Amino acid sequence: MITVNINNHPYSFPKEIALEAALEHLNFPKKGIAVAVDNAIVSRCDWETCVLQQNAQVLVIQATQGG
Repeated sequence: MITVNINNHPYSFPKEIALEAALEHLNFPKKGIAVAVDNAIVSRCDWETCVLQQNAQVLVIQATQGG
């Protein structure tokens, strides 16, 4: 079991998990978000291969409309 912090909330997964799978599991949208893991931005094309480790710090920022 590993724990990953996503937007300052701890989430547990049975084992190491790819960033893309973790985001899907937590119902984050696939478009309109930017993601950083341990203070490094992860390009969308790398989400599938970016494996989250124990205590990884993930920040998900969602685009919003405003005026």
